[in-house]
Amino acid sequence: MIELLQRLPIFSSLKKKEIKFLTEIAKSVEYPPNTILLREGEPGHCLYVIIEGQLEVVKSLGTADEYILAVRGPGEYIGEMYLFNCRGVRTASVRSACRVKLLEISTEDFQAFLNRRPDLEHTLACGITQRLLDTEAMLLHAIAEKDSKFADALRAAKYDQSYDPDDLKPRHALREQEKTTTGMGIGTVPIRIRTFGNFQVLRGETQVPERDWKARAPKLLLKALIARGASGVPKDQISDDLWPEASPDSSERQFKLALHRLRHALEPSIDRSRGSSYVILKGNLVSLRKDLCSTDLDEFASLQKRGKKAEELGDDTQAILCYTSAIALYKGDFLAEDLYETWVELRRYQLRTMYIDLLYSTAALYEAQGRSKKASEYYKMIIKTDSTCEAAYQKLMLIYSNVGMRAEALKVYEDCKQALEQEIGVAPGRLTASIHKRIIEVP
Repeated sequence: MIELLQRLPIFSSLKKKEIKFLTEIAKSVEYPPNTILLREGEPGHCLYVIIEGQLEVVKSLGTADEYILAVRGPGEYIGEMYLFNCRGVRTASVRSACRVKLLEISTEDFQAFLNRRPDLEHTLACGITQRLLDTEAMLLHAIAEKDSKFADALRAAKYDQSYDPDDLKPRHALREQEKTTTGMGIGTVPIRIRTFGNFQVLRGETQVPERDWKARAPKLLLKALIARGASGVPKDQISDDLWPEASPDSSERQFKLALHRLRHALEPSIDRSRGSSYVILKGNLVSLRKDLCSTDLDEFASLQKRGKKAEELGDDTQAILCYTSAIALYKGDFLAEDLYETWVELRRYQLRTMYIDLLYSTAALYEAQGRSKKASEYYKMIIKTDSTCEAAYQKLMLIYSNVGMRAEALKVYEDCKQALEQEIGVAPGRLTASIHKRIIEVP
């Protein structure tokens, strides 16, 4: 059991004694084939870790629309979100595909474990965030395939009908119209784009190789679409971003070539009769299909909003979970490799500011809970991101001073003084100096 739990991503950072405690609160259970362990729409209450057998994750169980989202085997797990007492209900049912042997950890027992080690919340939240992203991509893929099959069936039924003389559109015109409205092939996989730190594009679980881009321009076109953040970006704006000094004719040619290569990089086996599944050009607007293309930027913004809402409602635990999950997504500055592209600068600054605000909010919530050690970690992360954030130095000085760590508090002041002088040529402000003076005067 210890080895099994250590291999799980959400528990991989735990020490052996913590894993051992989990094995003590876990129960070993067995179920026959076709047992419904969890039902869609009902509250979740535990985590299941599969020791033997397989579990099916099923949507619309028992209906004509029933379909299997995923099959989990030995060493995998289901129900991790409910370990944190997350409100809500199951979004899918879980059924045993054969006789299964499982480890069961209840929400109540896991909360007792977290009370012993509250510092593990952030680490566990990071693992759960990645699982959520993977599950979302899997669900979107299933929906996309289902929609595509439905569209094909609809077209087949339409073409089997006799031609209506009152319909002025010939068959080939109808087909062309349908190509532009469906734009998605059977088996289309979701695209996930990582923009924080190292830029990556994942087609399903595989990174798009560098050779598929052919040149720098198609990748820049994709980045410009994401940076502009609109549902549709004017083609002229993209041309101004990427080729500001080119003539209109040259800019148009370069745009068409970059768009062509971008579509083929994302979809090497693109069906020309259908068009691109991911990149849409409609009129003068270019956009990515939101149902098939997800970005860490969108997830980051969504988690930030959910955290703010939870904090406003007084649910500090949920707010911290959302905030720390968003923070974990920020692997570095937005499109960091495009440091000198002017069209990225404002968005990069906005996102760095949002990230620092999240760090401040998380630290403040931990302080309010009396967890000064956790709070200090986030104030340090602020200073690492922007060494001139004087308020973070002030908070650290007060935390260290209040717990009797006078030498550490004085060192923080010296670090602050040095950073401000080197970076912007100023001395610490009056409040910082006042805190420093108070620490010195304490006997």
